Amino acid sequence: MPRSVPVPLAVRRRLRAGARRFDGSWWQILQCGLGAGVAWILAQVLWGQPYPVFACFAVVVCLGVSNNQRLRRVGELGVGVSLGVLMGTLIARAIGHGAVQIAVIVVLTMAIARFLDGGNLIVNQAALQSVFILALPPAPGGGLGRWLDAMTGVAVALAIAAALPADPRRDVRGRALAYAGHLADLLEDAARAVRDHDAGVAEATLASARGTQSELDGWATSVAAGEEVHRLSPLRRRGRPELVQQHDLLDGMDRATRNIRVALRRITTALEYGEELPPALAGAFEQLAAAVRALGEPAWEGETMPPSVAGLQELAVQLGPRTLGATTLSATVVVAQLRSAVVDLLQAQGVPPEESHRLLPQ
Repeated sequence: MPRSVPVPLAVRRRLRAGARRFDGSWWQILQCGLGAGVAWILAQVLWGQPYPVFACFAVVVCLGVSNNQRLRRVGELGVGVSLGVLMGTLIARAIGHGAVQIAVIVVLTMAIARFLDGGNLIVNQAALQSVFILALPPAPGGGLGRWLDAMTGVAVALAIAAALPADPRRDVRGRALAYAGHLADLLEDAARAVRDHDAGVAEATLASARGTQSELDGWATSVAAGEEVHRLSPLRRRGRPELVQQHDLLDGMDRATRNIRVALRRITTALEYGEELPPALAGAFEQLAAAVRALGEPAWEGETMPPSVAGLQELAVQLGPRTLGATTLSATVVVAQLRSAVVDLLQAQGVPPEESHRLLPQ
């Protein structure tokens, strides 16, 4: 975030981002709580364990709040948790507890897990669970009670992940809205840099824009995971058309972001060298920010067009170099990148290519 963003604005942005993260994770959080309670009861009933902590621990670790490739992830973590608890229990019974034993168990467990599967999730969880077993006091009565607890938790987690898959569209929507909000923030900061002739703000905004690729990658992973859930779960197949739309929107946002980065780089260079940029450019960036922030909102009552598409079309007809007063090379380049970004975003929302290009002034 640019260093000169006012504190109240920064706080509002943080609160919005936090609300979006919670909205995309509440179902997974609820599943973790439900699974932990069920695993506790099952371990007590099945194995007579008075405090089956590892059953709850296994559920929470396996399910987590991620919706990406969840069934596979639960399976990998389940193997790692079970292997670590089993190895820790056997080593503790054979050679006791202590620093040397912990070093030995970490090496052995990671080696076995790596041999069985190359995934980092299995290797890391196996080592962590074995350390917990050796670091904690011996379980009352000894035996393999903790391993049975862990296996119970893993079974509950697998059952929840398979029978009650979270709607992947919620996570995808959350990521789409979060990214749109972040990109809109950057566009508003770019407008402020142009209006105030502030090269520092422009440079910081460019740096933030260059760091958005991880968010785009996370969004793409979420879309791919959603498509996998819809293939495997009959309960979720009816949502596939929305995932196709999200895939198109992601592609358009990715292309638009690349064009915006180029525009920001040119703005930064121009301001650093004292080149004047037309004030109308700031208004164009603000209009684009408003349209991006409205992505996903339904059409208003009495309207057939979503507000984002309407805003982009309204902006497109203004994006002529002469209209915006772009008389220098830098200003012309910025206008060209804005034109490309608007076309990308229109097409991502279903506007035909010929129509989106026809809106632009010649």
